[in-house]
Amino acid sequence: MEIKTVVVLGAGAMGHGIAQVSAMAGYTVILRDINDEFVQRGYSRIKEDLERRVKKGRMSEEEKNAIMGRITPIVDMQEAVKDADVIVEAVPEIMKLKHEVFGEVVKFCPKHTVFATNTSSLSITDISSVLDEPGRMVGLHFFNPVPVMKLVEIIYGNKTDEKSVQVIEAFVQKIGKTAIYVRKDVPGFVVNRIFVPFANEAAWVLHYGEVAAPHEIDASVKYRLGLPMGMLELLDTLGNGAIDVQYHVSKYFEETIGASWGPPTNLAELFKASQLGKKSKKGFYDWSDPAKKLELSLKAGRGIDPLRVIVIAINEAANLLVDQVATREDIDTGVLLGLGFPRGILRMADDIGIDVIVNELDRLYEKYHEDRYKASPLLVGMAKEEKTGRRAGQGFYAAREFENIRFSVNDKHVAILTLNRPQRANALNNAFLDEINHVLDAVERDPDVRCLVITGAGKNFSAGADMNGFASGRSDDLLQICTLGHDVFTRFETFPKPVIAAINGPAMGGGFELALACDIRIMSSKAFAQLPEVNLGLFPGWGGTQRLPRLIGMGKAKQIVLLAEKIDAQKALEYGLVNFVAEPADFDALVQQIAEKLAKASPLGLKMAKTVMHYGAQADQRTGLYLEGTAAGGVCTTDDISEGITAFMNRREAVYKGR
Repeated sequence: MEIKTVVVLGAGAMGHGIAQVSAMAGYTVILRDINDEFVQRGYSRIKEDLERRVKKGRMSEEEKNAIMGRITPIVDMQEAVKDADVIVEAVPEIMKLKHEVFGEVVKFCPKHTVFATNTSSLSITDISSVLDEPGRMVGLHFFNPVPVMKLVEIIYGNKTDEKSVQVIEAFVQKIGKTAIYVRKDVPGFVVNRIFVPFANEAAWVLHYGEVAAPHEIDASVKYRLGLPMGMLELLDTLGNGAIDVQYHVSKYFEETIGASWGPPTNLAELFKASQLGKKSKKGFYDWSDPAKKLELSLKAGRGIDPLRVIVIAINEAANLLVDQVATREDIDTGVLLGLGFPRGILRMADDIGIDVIVNELDRLYEKYHEDRYKASPLLVGMAKEEKTGRRAGQGFYAAREFENIRFSVNDKHVAILTLNRPQRANALNNAFLDEINHVLDAVERDPDVRCLVITGAGKNFSAGADMNGFASGRSDDLLQICTLGHDVFTRFETFPKPVIAAINGPAMGGGFELALACDIRIMSSKAFAQLPEVNLGLFPGWGGTQRLPRLIGMGKAKQIVLLAEKIDAQKALEYGLVNFVAEPADFDALVQQIAEKLAKASPLGLKMAKTVMHYGAQADQRTGLYLEGTAAGGVCTTDDISEGITAFMNRREAVYKGR
């Protein structure tokens, strides 16, 4: 079915956003609410957002006017839905209200209309029960703010038919969203089924007295797991305070899943006292002083292992797989795009170790006797079969099912390794470096590959090391990632085939150091390089203190490291940091040209030339790298690194005390 007219019922926070993205995609849009005040307010909010885009140069005045011209605000229901191809209902999360809306809509809309209900938790099957043809109803969970968030959940009710899903798929694709599929109508669907118990568990940790204050568990979650903010902070600030929403959804989970999934005691107490977060000036934190900003210190989270709370989320994800609610890929995409996780939750599980997770769940169940701690049969079975994750070579994913890498070989004997973690600016962690090692193994064995090109997905080459690797405060953790980085980057230098760094965007910190280890560096004129570590209380720990002086001399190297100098492409060429610079339009062609030239040369000659040049010129480099790594392990424990990263994450200037 060709979709021409989209009707959005409800002009509130979600509804006007859905109407906006629908009109931006070219649909004729009807925006309907129960009175003119509500519908005009939603219409005005769309206009305000588009005007902001015009002011920022992201849209022309003509485009804005065309989009607004495609939206018609209406109050009369019969008039609103008479030509509807797709109706997206976005009224408040009250089952009775949704029943009333669809009971009225079905009297006036065409027989071909497909219905979508925007809900974060209510049963699609129950909502569709008022329809004579419940197969026409599909769940469509948008995330707020709709124009910004890329994710939607497409949810099947028990009677949803595939033709209706196909219509909604086409709609979702055209409005530019990424869909994950929830194949069974379960409480919380995918994203909230994981998020709600996860956030609740942070509150339980506080209630049980495992931490003294909210900021301790929040700092552990934020910095050591790499999440945008702590869970209790999020409950206090989401929508200016979401403790009431969390309470109601938890009560729904209590009724539908079990008592153990109900609201934590302290969350219930806050709800009953109307202390709902920032909007009521009190929640888990005190928000009475509007000038005071909550700042979580990196150091505050070192006293509790975030494994304590993340195991709950992993257990829920495993149970979703057991119940065949969603695929592993959709679950991981859901937490990446819907919750801002740095990695897919099942990827995180593989990294932690399935056996470690099961042991922790068993410990918690033995201590608290709560059903939510019963380890999923899938996790228990994987642990028994020794499919324990990355270290075992098999977990939810096999070792060669890359998370962060895109890899291909063209017909010119050139392999392309793309650093593919754009949502985190291609920041490198242990799993990422392991995957690069696997690719190097494959390239080294493949006689058809004569040259390797490394580049970045998205807007960045690489932002360097993932900062949550520094959050534990344990020097052996930092030494491990330093050593792994040294080993991988040294492989580039000693690799039997030439390696090109195609620096298509910012190369920061460890990303710059990665490029320094390559044989040839080609830089886009719009890119830049920087070693900003001293601004974080750190220093370059993946070869920057060793390779850089050997490449351009000690004076320039100190200038770049000590001043954290930002080096544009032209300056990089002048300094001798890169071999070639190209305009963005010419960049890929130049990279391919240089790669093909290397691929045509004698493989043995290139191998021997690289080997002799490397070992002949810097016989002492490994000693230097060892000193760099051991020193980096020591700096991990300092107050200065805590201050540096805390300041960076809170966008303020660091104040160092040298301790």
